[in-house]
Amino acid sequence: MVRNKAAKGAAFERELLRFLHAKGFSVMRAPSSGGYFYPVDIVAIKQGKILAFECKNYKIKPKLEQKQIDSFNGWCKRASAIGFLAWRTPKNEWKFLRMEDANKNKYADEHWFEMPMLEKCFMF
Repeated sequence: MVRNKAAKGAAFERELLRFLHAKGFSVMRAPSSGGYFYPVDIVAIKQGKILAFECKNYKIKPKLEQKQIDSFNGWCKRASAIGFLAWRTPKNEWKFLRMEDANKNKYADEHWFEMPMLEKCFMF
């Protein structure tokens, strides 16, 4: 049984990690609670493609502060990674938002996509 909010969030991060690993990605979980040097929760690499995820497990659609977006985007730029905000919804679905959309404050439903689209775009 999950004891606290942080443990529950970590369990969801590990779920995404296992999914990406099963799809052939080399994966790493590196959470740091919005840390400056390591603003990324999960890194996934496959055939030269690098995906970076900031994971949230909220009841409502998450929205990042600009400082966190800037830190995440800086990390992605240095790593040549494609950045995503990953949200585990109350219905236990994963939804993804490109970090470039978060940077433009585009959090409307039409900018979020579900796991099948992530698979279609990056599971070569």
